[in-house]
Amino acid sequence: MSTVLLASPRKVSDADRGIGQLVRQSRRRVGMTLDDLAKKLGLSYQQVHKYENGTNRISAGTLAAIANILSVPVEHLFPEDAFIDTEGKNGELDQMRGEINRLIRTIDDQKKLEAIVTILKTV
Repeated sequence: MSTVLLASPRKVSDADRGIGQLVRQSRRRVGMTLDDLAKKLGLSYQQVHKYENGTNRISAGTLAAIANILSVPVEHLFPEDAFIDTEGKNGELDQMRGEINRLIRTIDDQKKLEAIVTILKTV
């Protein structure tokens, strides 16, 4: 069974920093400034800056709001290594899924993504 990496409720983890990096990449991809995202979230520039730098953790509700504002699925904001196979049974499959996720995130062409979705639905 795959589970989220264990983390202290108060300390920032590598997964938190990875989420912040993906938020920044997604924000830049849509051409939004950090200040614009902060205003849409009702937060200060500094707070969003801390999220993106991985200094502060992002709550689930805030992460969902960010995904909505940036028009990306919330899972797009999770690093591929945010999930691990705790029992070791699906390690290779999880690596392949992570690789697929990583590659798909690099595609910005809607027609190419639609073609990939069509192919995956036939499998």
